Amino acid sequence: MFFRDLKHPLISDDPDRVDRLVTICHDPYVAVEGAHAFVLCTEWDMFKTLDFTRIYDSMEKPAFAFDGRIILDHDHLHDIGFHVETIGKVVGPRKFTIPATPPPC
Repeated sequence: MFFRDLKHPLISDDPDRVDRLVTICHDPYVAVEGAHAFVLCTEWDMFKTLDFTRIYDSMEKPAFAFDGRIILDHDHLHDIGFHVETIGKVVGPRKFTIPATPPPC
């Protein structure tokens, strides 16, 4: 079942809180204006071809890109100036990795 209304009772038990905390934009360029970060949580092709220089230029700095589906060109985003974070993969100039499980005691 797909819900477009984030205030639907199956989605939220506090519709006023949704109104206070969530802004829905139909234009990704408008959505990031003045933001410090964007989070990508979909594999939709339209998000792969956005003008990320334009996005970076409209954002506050430092600017962060959180790629939850690992579909973006992270080298390109770094070259523009983004701090890039992903889920499930270490990206960038880091010299360490976080183990998937803690070491035994």
